[in-house]
Amino acid sequence: MKITLAFQCDLEDIPQTISEFMNSIKELDVAVVTTEVYNAQRHCSSNNMSAALVGIDLARLKLSKIDQKLMDCSAIIAGYIKTDTDIKMGIDPTQNFEEGGTDDDQVNSSSESQPIE
Repeated sequence: MKITLAFQCDLEDIPQTISEFMNSIKELDVAVVTTEVYNAQRHCSSNNMSAALVGIDLARLKLSKIDQKLMDCSAIIAGYIKTDTDIKMGIDPTQNFEEGGTDDDQVNSSSESQPIE
């Protein structure tokens, strides 16, 4: 079962937070994939094809999880870039949210947003 986990941080902390999250992907998740592929290769060399298949399946499942985490990172980074750009252009990125809008409203109406005074 997939759930959405959310937490708040300051806008200026997003690059470091994403960097730390990506480092955990590299250090933990990628290491598991590397080990499973290595083990699968070893099992192939010793003609233990059933064990090789299990290792390949485990590596593929972990790769799928890594892909999902990287997609989450991409979405956060895209939102960060848009918000940062809006702020630099003098557009209040919270305007539509305070009025009860959605993320889609924010994206679709950014050209109609009023500059911050």
